[in-house]
Amino acid sequence: MSDLRGERLAAQSLHRPAPLGVPGLVGRLLAVQAQDVTAAALAFRVRSTGLTREDVETAVRERSIVRAWGPRGTLHYMLPEDLGWLTSLSGPALARGAIRRIGQEGVAGSPETLLPAVVRALEGQGPLTKAELGERLSARGLPATGQAIVHLAALGAAHGLVVLGPGVRDGAPGAGKPTYVHAADWLGAPVASSLDRDRSLAELARRYLRAHAPATPADLAAWSGLPLRDARTGWRLIAGSLDELPGGCWRLRGTDSGAGIEIASGTASGTGAGIETTSGTGAGIETTSGTGAGIEIASGTAPAPHAVRLLPAFDEYLLGWRTRSGVLADAHARAVHPGGGILRPTVLVDGVIRGTWSLNGPTLTVSPFEAERLPVQAEAEDVSRFLGRPVTPAVSHREPSSGHGR
Repeated sequence: MSDLRGERLAAQSLHRPAPLGVPGLVGRLLAVQAQDVTAAALAFRVRSTGLTREDVETAVRERSIVRAWGPRGTLHYMLPEDLGWLTSLSGPALARGAIRRIGQEGVAGSPETLLPAVVRALEGQGPLTKAELGERLSARGLPATGQAIVHLAALGAAHGLVVLGPGVRDGAPGAGKPTYVHAADWLGAPVASSLDRDRSLAELARRYLRAHAPATPADLAAWSGLPLRDARTGWRLIAGSLDELPGGCWRLRGTDSGAGIEIASGTASGTGAGIETTSGTGAGIETTSGTGAGIEIASGTAPAPHAVRLLPAFDEYLLGWRTRSGVLADAHARAVHPGGGILRPTVLVDGVIRGTWSLNGPTLTVSPFEAERLPVQAEAEDVSRFLGRPVTPAVSHREPSSGHGR
């Protein structure tokens, strides 16, 4: 395995380090993509041992993590203490996009007129489904239906006023319909925006590198959705704590060159100063040619040789950098990212994508790219344990028609 892939696997906790718990993993990664809550839950599974889907749902209910619009304007799980500074960086772009989409949905108004209606509809109500929020908006003189309701919630989120609550299914908590909730009601205090942009950019660069090194400012710009100039500013502000590597990538000083594990750093806790972001799909990352599977790998904290991981849809390992070079070969790119905002669940072997998979009922179907047997039995058993239901692996050499990552 190449040093680059080995370090990135470890930075992404795909070597399954000592248990961090759900909030600890979110703090380590800064943000876990959560537009699909089942896929997001499986992202915790693949980076841990012993966690269950119920652990993730409990963390949401207990508010130790929060689902909100984050990097690239996409829904992510984040720590509540990071929402303020993240929002200060990406909230303006989220607000502009939300206002445009609200207008396209036939709802007229400016932030000054729309935001008070959103706050009045949500304040003191607890989590509301989209339909419930739409009813309350209409009762307050703001008729909105369909996606206009979601974009109004996103506009509120861009100003630190709205987050998502637990999903509900048939009136009970769970991974069902999304809910929207007044941020101060849910978190116990308003989301405080950071007034120090440079400090926020420095924290973003530091936390991004902790979960993605080796990386470049262009990688940070692609991941965050911020302009390249902002990524470069963040890099410059923490330059004294960076090591430049051959090939133009960087890592935080005080990390092990073989595994990408932090040894000594000023950000050991995994939490930051306080930030938040907005909306989009996040699947439009450039793909360039990849290589085949490697074998050698450093011992200790990195994945063992031939390590296999079933990555969920929209996994950070495929979304965390500007390109997927060295991870996904061009010949197989369309099988993973067919377009339309889809990024399928994948089979990772030694840091390289070697196939896709899907879960329909109890059947976990693996579709290798080549005529090879991918050893996924242990991973399938762990998916079963995590979800608390039977899972049986099967093999298909046909590309799946769709992929939801679950």
